[in-house]
Amino acid sequence: MNKSIRQTDIARVANVSQATVSLVLDGKADVGRVSAATRQRIGQVAREMGYLPNIVARQLRGSRSGLIGVLAGLGSAPVIFDRMLALERAALERGYRTLVGQFGGNLELADQYVSDFAARRVDGTICMTHEYRERPEAIARLVSRLHNVVYLRQPAVTDAHYIHVDAADCIHQAVGHLTGKGRKRIGLVILDDFYQANLHRRQGYAEAMKRHNLPLEEALVWVGDDRLLPNPHEVSNDKAAEVVQELVITRRADSIIAINDDWAAQLIKAIRRLGLSVPGDVSVVGQGNFKIASFFDPEITTLDPQNEVFAEAAMDMLAGLIEKGGADTLKSVTVKPKLIVRQSA
Repeated sequence: MNKSIRQTDIARVANVSQATVSLVLDGKADVGRVSAATRQRIGQVAREMGYLPNIVARQLRGSRSGLIGVLAGLGSAPVIFDRMLALERAALERGYRTLVGQFGGNLELADQYVSDFAARRVDGTICMTHEYRERPEAIARLVSRLHNVVYLRQPAVTDAHYIHVDAADCIHQAVGHLTGKGRKRIGLVILDDFYQANLHRRQGYAEAMKRHNLPLEEALVWVGDDRLLPNPHEVSNDKAAEVVQELVITRRADSIIAINDDWAAQLIKAIRRLGLSVPGDVSVVGQGNFKIASFFDPEITTLDPQNEVFAEAAMDMLAGLIEKGGADTLKSVTVKPKLIVRQSA
């Protein structure tokens, strides 16, 4: 990149005024003021000439930084990282770049990332992880120091903007599909009830069983304590065998809804080790639509969380906060999953 390239140089090549170049490159060009074609031409010329913006100078002028902070936990569910990739693509399409902070359950590290985001004057932040066992509101309180924040799921603070990924609807769809296949004893594998997504899955399970006139048996819900599992979103052969023994052999489940596709694959292997077939004897549904779901044999029926839809909704909401001060910006948007039917159920 050539630091000597100035906005006046770009203006001359693009055949526009320096003021127009400044509006576009500083992120102040409203649709009505500068046409899409002109914005695109200026951007292309700037890239071809190797223009490198002076971020500090732009911030001192009160211009936007063009940066979006993304805060997530170390060891988060695999689907979180798929969402982060989708967010990066959606941000780039809108002219923003992303800074990612992964903090796990470490409040001190979360505080440092929030301070870093503030120091770099990010235009907005998407908080992917905000549930903290000891103090549910702690992370959201830290993040509230930043301007323009959108959360994944409703945080423990008031007046927040958030995207609700409907985990309950995942289970509604899975149970509906399984009952349509004649299954009546449907097992559910979830992790710690502390987290919203798991609470919503359990709620969705109870609602779906009632809707389909099936008895609700708590013994058919296997809850893993994520504090005791080395990596709760992955599962060992021994743990999968334990779950299958409990749900299929002891509780006579004829189908299992797994916490994600990695779990689903391991459960299928454990079922087969007992001499049972999938889906003949036991149907298995995963969640997440990971690559393994289509690579595995049999291919795994799964719930796609619609990461691209989430990313578009989150960036639309964040752009509304950044560019319009929140005017006409919805407080919450719900994203529903999509059932992908394959061979395992």
